[in-house]
Amino acid sequence: MANLINIGLTGLKSHQSALATTGNNVTNTNTPGYSRQEVIFESNESQLTGAGYVGSGVSVSNIRRLNEEFINTQLRSDTTVNSEQGVLLSLSSQVDNLLASENTGLSSSMSNFFKALQGGAADPSSVPERQLLLSQSESLVGRFNQLYSRLNLQAQGIEQQLSASISEVNSLSSGIARLNGAITVATGAGQGSEPNELMDERDELLRQLSEKVTVSVIPQGDNQVNVFIGKGQPLVVGNNFNQLGTVQSNSNPTQNDIVYMSANGTQNITSDITGGAIGGALEFRDTILKESTGNMGLIAIVLADTINQQHKLGMDLENNLGDSFFTDINDPALMHSRVIGHQDNLPPMDRSIGVEILDTSKLTTANYQLQFSGPTAMDYRVVNDESGKTVAQGTLPGFLPASIDIDGISINLEAGTFQVGDRFTIQPTRYGARDISMNVDRLENIAFASPIRTDASLGNTGDAVISPGVMLDVTNPATNQPLSTFVMPGKINPPMVVKFTSETTYDVLNAADPAKLEPLKPPLNNQKYIAGLDNSLFSVDPGQTVASAQGAAFILQGTAIGAPAMPTVPAVFPGNGYVGQGLTVFTQDSETGVVTSQTATITNNASASDIAATLNKLKGVEANAYTQVEISNLAGAGLEFNLYYTEGGVNKALNVLSPDALDPDLVASAVNESSALGALGYRAVSDGIKVTLTNSGGRDIIVGTGSASGSFDINKVDPYGSPLSPPLSSQTINAGEFVAVGGFIDTTLSGGVTLTADTGTIFDQAPVAQSSYKGFQIDIKGPAGAGDEFSIGYNTGGFSDNRNALAIAGLETSGTVSGGVSSYNEAYSQLVEEVGTFTHKARLDSEASKTLLSQSISSWNEASGVNLDEEAGKLIQYQAAYNASAQVISIARELFDTLLGVF
Repeated sequence: MANLINIGLTGLKSHQSALATTGNNVTNTNTPGYSRQEVIFESNESQLTGAGYVGSGVSVSNIRRLNEEFINTQLRSDTTVNSEQGVLLSLSSQVDNLLASENTGLSSSMSNFFKALQGGAADPSSVPERQLLLSQSESLVGRFNQLYSRLNLQAQGIEQQLSASISEVNSLSSGIARLNGAITVATGAGQGSEPNELMDERDELLRQLSEKVTVSVIPQGDNQVNVFIGKGQPLVVGNNFNQLGTVQSNSNPTQNDIVYMSANGTQNITSDITGGAIGGALEFRDTILKESTGNMGLIAIVLADTINQQHKLGMDLENNLGDSFFTDINDPALMHSRVIGHQDNLPPMDRSIGVEILDTSKLTTANYQLQFSGPTAMDYRVVNDESGKTVAQGTLPGFLPASIDIDGISINLEAGTFQVGDRFTIQPTRYGARDISMNVDRLENIAFASPIRTDASLGNTGDAVISPGVMLDVTNPATNQPLSTFVMPGKINPPMVVKFTSETTYDVLNAADPAKLEPLKPPLNNQKYIAGLDNSLFSVDPGQTVASAQGAAFILQGTAIGAPAMPTVPAVFPGNGYVGQGLTVFTQDSETGVVTSQTATITNNASASDIAATLNKLKGVEANAYTQVEISNLAGAGLEFNLYYTEGGVNKALNVLSPDALDPDLVASAVNESSALGALGYRAVSDGIKVTLTNSGGRDIIVGTGSASGSFDINKVDPYGSPLSPPLSSQTINAGEFVAVGGFIDTTLSGGVTLTADTGTIFDQAPVAQSSYKGFQIDIKGPAGAGDEFSIGYNTGGFSDNRNALAIAGLETSGTVSGGVSSYNEAYSQLVEEVGTFTHKARLDSEASKTLLSQSISSWNEASGVNLDEEAGKLIQYQAAYNASAQVISIARELFDTLLGVF
């Protein structure tokens, strides 16, 4: 009877445990992380009797937690990805909505600004239109500032979010370590039985930790787990844990770095952290937020710079040249704000560095690291933050200031004690949207007009027309110095006159004194003119210079005075007295800095025409030759004036006999009426007192007296308007004498080209090359007449002129950003598109990660979750078994009572 009672009792106890376990499952249905438990029944050892082995009941061998580590790992992994994508979607959606919205984005403000510019161009003298432009300009600046502020607030929010998340990670790590210890103790106390609730609690903490960051969980003995993050940094080992922290970034004080803190010190693991809310926030901060801030700054800087440059080329309502419309992008305070010294740089903290933006068309959103990594304090390296590539490397000179030019910027090291180990972060565009502001605050200072004006003389006989002119610069881009053309307020220095010396040649002259036109310095004489083309008067190359050569003083030749008359046409013409020389032309490549050289040789007595032909064969050199002399004091009853020339290889002469030879007008007429001389470029002008003889091709002018009596004076005319050295204005040619006069060579050198000579005979050994760049361009087209004149002067009072307003408005559609590829709006649209694409991808990835997480949760619920229907069935099952066990005990008692009754 006792055996049967014991069997019943084991059934009661075992099924009571089963009912308790099932009840616990039911009551923990909604407990996060709770794993369903089940009772494992085990038959007790049978007892041997005479009739064989008889069972002795049942016992509970284990209460098992239904949990699979593989599914846990997958759930943590999917939780990490889902959390990361959720953060990316949430943060990028904010930027996307900010930039793409009509109300908060930049497009509408830029559109309104350029509409106001177009309105001003339509009526440049209108005060309301100018006031509207000021208002829209301030609105545009405000929108840039607001967008930066919003992006900056989001950046600050991310830093706060990171700090909070790191605190949660530390709290979770502490909890996991504590549970590791508790599980070990409980496992020992249970003689190997698992403490199910503690393990569920730990798994839930691990899952919560995976929401913050990617973790690797490695099971250990005694039911403990070790947790690793990043590149294997141990976060939890047994019942010990290491904390994470946030510290101010050494390279960027506005950002925090994540550091791993252990007994060995701290380690920056920001770049190692991936996944989860922390990984998502870091990825967003270092990609889309950084790019958005940088691109907004780039657009602001390019817009401010390009409009400033064009505005400076205009004239305002007070007849002054325009000033910067927006704040100068290279204001000293802004230049210094683009550099951040690392916090670990050693004292003294006296370094002064500024970043000057040289060319906004080459500017990118990239940041750089300026590193002084040795071996000396003067050895530097500039590394692109994004690519990690070295973009510049070298050694500074032993003195400051010094500069390093890369990607459209100049890193100016102004002063201080630079040391090995110093590092500086260079951020050219980060603060562009924050720093843009207005410089012009008076409508009178808006420069809508162009400062140059052109006019045609009323007495012109030809049909040539001159263009109004296009402004290019007020400072020379090659030297960054103000152009002499505009150094005098309200004037062009000097005012100029274009004077046609023939239908095919013209001079550009200094008209500071209209009654006395003089050659420019450097000269712009004897320019070729083609009626059917647009003839540009000035160079568009800022680096172009002109070096002039006037050759030697001419040498009187022929028989002595009183000798018999010389032949009318000598067999051999005299030389012009020029002594040959060797020339070397150096060219420096603007991109590589490599210098190459070319050489040329000038022979003795070479004509200016021949010298120009030799120079024109050199790359980067353009030579223009012309010869000009004045003939005066024609005297003597028997004077015979001869002009010698070569036609078809035959030496010839134009003879003007007395009395015509005594009349300058008749001498000039004889020259101009000769078709042969005209074809060779000879022409003459008389003022009634003297004859000016010119050869437009630079041929020698050979003149003499072929008579036994008579004389004239000759002077070689200096294109600079000053007497030659030695003075030759009173040289007299007497009877039987003749002379060959060499011409001038104006040599135009392209930017980066210089010329030297081995002697000082024709060109000086180091001829002074003067800039020919005027800062504007003017064209003339159509048939011109000899003597036609066109004036170039300052546009005083030209307030109805809208040329500069049109030029500024035209910048709206011009390629100004990213090397001339995009306009302002296109660059902004590209930014909006990039943010939108990123957000769309984040949305798709978030939806996909939700689906995967949902599947993992379903798998976990199927394996470990509580199914109430299943548990209800088990309750019935275990209740029936419990009742049956009770019935076994009841029967055993009845049998025992019966047995007692028998006795």
